[in-house]
Amino acid sequence: MSTNVNRRRFRINPVLQKELKVKMRSWKAAILIGVYNLVLLLLTIFILKMTIANGAGVPTQSTIFGTYAFLVAAQFGLIALITPALTAGAVSGEREKQTLDILLSTTLNHGSIITGKLFASLSQVILLLISSIPVFSIIFLYGGIGFVQLIQVYLFFIVVAITLGSIGIFFSTYIKKSTAANVLTYAVVVFLGIGTLLISIFYVQMVIVPGNPNTPYEGTFWLFNLNPGLALVSLVADQFQEGAGRMFPGLNLTVQEGSLHLWHINVIFNICLSVLLLFLSAIKLNPVKRKLFKRSNG
Repeated sequence: MSTNVNRRRFRINPVLQKELKVKMRSWKAAILIGVYNLVLLLLTIFILKMTIANGAGVPTQSTIFGTYAFLVAAQFGLIALITPALTAGAVSGEREKQTLDILLSTTLNHGSIITGKLFASLSQVILLLISSIPVFSIIFLYGGIGFVQLIQVYLFFIVVAITLGSIGIFFSTYIKKSTAANVLTYAVVVFLGIGTLLISIFYVQMVIVPGNPNTPYEGTFWLFNLNPGLALVSLVADQFQEGAGRMFPGLNLTVQEGSLHLWHINVIFNICLSVLLLFLSAIKLNPVKRKLFKRSNG
């Protein structure tokens, strides 16, 4: 009896288990991991050799930090480009193949279906991130970057991947066509990465600065906190213990001790946004709960 209870407690999400079996049985996953890490390794060696050659054959602290920042930026670009494409068709693809009704007729609750689809789609991204840890270990040979800093970056990557994946799942659930869901998902990603930056700079320059001509604006405009790219810069700057200072008008990454840094606020925002989008997706997927939700708010 207790054995059956323990099996139920630790049972893997059936949707996730099925998707992982289908994806990992092919050679595509192994080839993708091998090619990605080979390219990342070659680029790392190339940058290290170039920077060391310019520094009279001796690796400096700036050389190590520069290589580390490059690897972090490459990983972040991978997440931003691949994650929306993997998740935006997760539910709408089932609808287009006319298999969604079969999935909904199972005993799985709709929250499990949504989370299973999310993490099944993100499994390749997470696998790529984990498999690239040995490449980062090259930097450990020279010192300057520790294991704690690497864990911080990887946890930040996973939070960002879940957020971008939640956006894709949300549009994939509410929109019937995968193409339209992909377009809207990338539109939101572009807004978070570029739109928040441009809008913030424009607003600070056109509204805040002219409104206080005699007092320089030293704070950080709130919309900057939603930008995952700036959050990554804030995180890496904290790890270097140098601070990036004032990068743009209205963006100051150097904060007082004990205050929340930009990347702290961004992580909190990402977690809250992910929970909200997954909750709304589960309600949309369940017509009974959707009607009850509308009645309670109506």
